[in-house]
Amino acid sequence: MKVKITTDRRPFVNGVATNQGEEIEVDAEEGAILLQAGFALEIGASKPKRARTATGKLKADDPSTPDVNEAWEGGKAPKKKKAKK
Repeated sequence: MKVKITTDRRPFVNGVATNQGEEIEVDAEEGAILLQAGFALEIGASKPKRARTATGKLKADDPSTPDVNEAWEGGKAPKKKKAKK
């Protein structure tokens, strides 16, 4: 989980003092503690969502725009998972 420190109280994360505005990678347990105490905000918390039309149907990707994927909100598709061997 990636969090951004929002307090100037310099909380210790992974045994190191942090500064306000720093973005750090923490495990889920430590991240939950920081979020609950109000010392940090989670970065990139939302999962990718499929884009929908006004009627609720799924949108398709327009192949004429290779740099934007209209089928996903935000214009980027999630990375594909590798198959287990």
